[in-house]
Amino acid sequence: MEEKKEEIKEEAKKEENKEEKEVKEVKKECEEIEKELEEIRKKLEKTEEAAKKLSVLYQKLQQEFEDYKIRMRKEKEEAKDEGALRIIKGFMEIVDNFEKALESAKSSTDINAFIKGVQMIHYQLVRFLQEHGIERIEEKTEFNPQEHEALETVVSKEHKPNEIVKILQTGYKYKGKVIRPAKVIVAIPPEEREEIT
Repeated sequence: MEEKKEEIKEEAKKEENKEEKEVKEVKKECEEIEKELEEIRKKLEKTEEAAKKLSVLYQKLQQEFEDYKIRMRKEKEEAKDEGALRIIKGFMEIVDNFEKALESAKSSTDINAFIKGVQMIHYQLVRFLQEHGIERIEEKTEFNPQEHEALETVVSKEHKPNEIVKILQTGYKYKGKVIRPAKVIVAIPPEEREEIT
């Protein structure tokens, strides 16, 4: 019986040692988990800090971009105004010359001098338009629907078909683009006229 008691005690001691060992292992695992958790917390804090910095940087960049757009809009408006003022000043000179010509016409009876003055103003105006990229559509003999608008057709044996007989209103281009087509009268052969009627 004594032996049995001893065996039970030894069994209990082994069991106790086993439990202690398991408790130690669990504690060790808990400590490792706590260390990992602490590392994760630190990484999370660093990530949150980096995210805050990125957010601040993003907001700053967004504000700078908004400021840039406002500045560009303002500079564009100023440039447009400056361009308009240059054109207006150029027209003012031409208007001044018209007023001088009209004033001299009141006191002078020399019609040739008045005509010459108006021709000079016309030349000044055409040159001013050219300086600002506006050019006349050159007088061509062939009708071109890209540059001309046919207001009338005339049956003609002296002209080739689709040849421009007369320009009623000059056309203009701005930097190569038609802003107003030339209004013209175009020749058609007699056969076409017969087909139309």
